[in-house]
Amino acid sequence: MRKNTNSAFTLVELIVVITILAVLGTIAFISLQGYSADARNSKRTSDVNNIQSAMWIKQAEGSSLMAFVWTQSNKLASIALGGAAAGAVADADYNVGSPNYTALGVKPDEFKDPAGQEYKIGVTTSSNGKLEIAASLEDGSARAALVKGTYSPRLNTTTGAVTAVSGNIITLSATDTNKFSKGDSVTGTPGWAVTVSKVARDGITITVSDGSAFTTSSTVALTASESLGLVEGITTATTPVTNNGANLPY
Repeated sequence: MRKNTNSAFTLVELIVVITILAVLGTIAFISLQGYSADARNSKRTSDVNNIQSAMWIKQAEGSSLMAFVWTQSNKLASIALGGAAAGAVADADYNVGSPNYTALGVKPDEFKDPAGQEYKIGVTTSSNGKLEIAASLEDGSARAALVKGTYSPRLNTTTGAVTAVSGNIITLSATDTNKFSKGDSVTGTPGWAVTVSKVARDGITITVSDGSAFTTSSTVALTASESLGLVEGITTATTPVTNNGANLPY
């Protein structure tokens, strides 16, 4: 009688192996999920940087900031810019929406959020023209906003010391260079608002609509603080998206 030398796994051994494989598979899946999120976030960051670069290039070629916004969305209901009170900013000076890739001179398919969302561009002609680009990053089970651009809100505590007044021409201290821009609404000692009609190349010689509002012992200040961002968040129509914040653009 021949002896059977074939060997096989017992049921217990099979169960142990299957359990180990399941645990390893779960660990690998969780790890790959993290890497995938990082990869998707890397693409979003790269896209935002490249969109910003494309906007700078097209601006240098003479394109208008307003041309970079396509379908309008996420526009703040009441924004304060250039020292003007909230809600006083004209539509011609402010817009938000999805990118106009044709105006940017890039292929839309190369700038798609991995989740299928649209990036948001906010632009304003105030303060010599400023822009913001917003995206939504994955942060574990939550999400965080990514906001880049040239816009930085100025407060009405942004002041410039007046060193000389000649008619409607005001000279500021050298430490206050480039604090104000053409079109800004500013106040002086008496407290009434005037408009900056010109800023010289030196950044400290400004022309205002009424120089009698200032003396050499006064300061120039924005009439109102600017909003904290250009792109509307999802919480309310008056709350802007801020970088690393949870008030996402979509």
